[in-house]
Amino acid sequence: MKTLFRNTLIKPGAVLALAMAGILSGGAVHAAPTSSGTSISNIASLAYTVGTTVQTPIGSSPTGVGPSAPTSFVVDNKVNLKVETIDTQFVSVVPGLTTSTAIANQVAKFLVTNTGNTVQDFALTTANLATGQIVLTGTDNFDSSAACSIRVESGVSTGAIYDLLTDTATFIDELLPDATKTVYVICPIALSQVDSDIAAISLTASVLKGNSSGQGGAYTTAELTGTNTNSGIEIVFADEAGTDDIVRDGKSSSRDAFKVVSAKLTVTKTVAPVCDPFNGSSNPKNIPGSFVRYTITISNTGNNSAFLNTISDSLTALVTFDTNLIKGAGTGSPATTCATTSTDYLNTVAGTGFVVVPPAGRTGGVTPKYYTTTSSVDGVDLSGAVGSQSVGANFALVLPTDGVYAAGELKATETVTLSFQVQIN
Repeated sequence: MKTLFRNTLIKPGAVLALAMAGILSGGAVHAAPTSSGTSISNIASLAYTVGTTVQTPIGSSPTGVGPSAPTSFVVDNKVNLKVETIDTQFVSVVPGLTTSTAIANQVAKFLVTNTGNTVQDFALTTANLATGQIVLTGTDNFDSSAACSIRVESGVSTGAIYDLLTDTATFIDELLPDATKTVYVICPIALSQVDSDIAAISLTASVLKGNSSGQGGAYTTAELTGTNTNSGIEIVFADEAGTDDIVRDGKSSSRDAFKVVSAKLTVTKTVAPVCDPFNGSSNPKNIPGSFVRYTITISNTGNNSAFLNTISDSLTALVTFDTNLIKGAGTGSPATTCATTSTDYLNTVAGTGFVVVPPAGRTGGVTPKYYTTTSSVDGVDLSGAVGSQSVGANFALVLPTDGVYAAGELKATETVTLSFQVQIN
């Protein structure tokens, strides 16, 4: 009678008091969920009396027969994860970017969290989104020029900043419950892409088995539907749908986007007559003996600086370079000749055959600067004999380092103009 819990054996008048140790008590709230494989055991204790006599308490057992014994079960594996995009704005990239040249601010950043209750590995994959998809208020209009590269934050050296040398892992290994890892995605950008082009991508993390050497194997969907056993560890996918995966598929995904931030240069070359031998500078015409002025305008209409190197112009044999920047003389017809002395429109120094008007932001900006063509020391050079002449400028010297400017730098929205003259043979 003391070893069996059978209501039919308790006499009338008996009083029962049931203490369910551990079942009804409220536990403290923990940040991390109970780990899978944890065994939870308890025993219910029955206190009772017969008549007025207190009886020996009876402890529960899994079968209700025999001495008291714990009733136990093993906590199953709740597979859960979350992929989130860290970037709140477009990732700025430049044309010609490769996976080996990208720096910290040219990579997409994601956070992968193990929200399950078991140490897990995570496989990582990326995908280009279809043209027309909108991410971060921008519309996708191109894909990366080759496969994107995935790198996992190593925690060595720079910490949570992409480091080409230390962040080399391509999957997440042994991530503890409630732990996170930063994942970087680097995508090559073709040289043909232009300013404001947008490439949208997604990152998907898939749960793999942890506690194994190397990358763990995949869980199978068959493990989701098996009959529960209190002694075994069943698998339950508990993940929500991500941007590019479905609910309870053992995956999570999120999106990010690259935006090309580049210089957008236009080079415009115009020509206008300065003086002809008959009309002088009054409505001159393009006839043999006339002087004409070429003006080259370089404009940066993009969102990033361009660093100009050199410019060259090979002259046809039908013209001869004008080293004096002839202004012209005479206002009426007939004029016998154009002035051959230094009568440039703004400068009177002989031998200054090349004019540069720098951007307004530079020292002395928009004020014409004059360069000789007899020596390349100042950045301008004239080469070749008459009939095969070439004139060129080195922007490292013509637009030198200046305050916030690097040598040859043409910032966004800026313009530089270059002018020289030739005489028609």
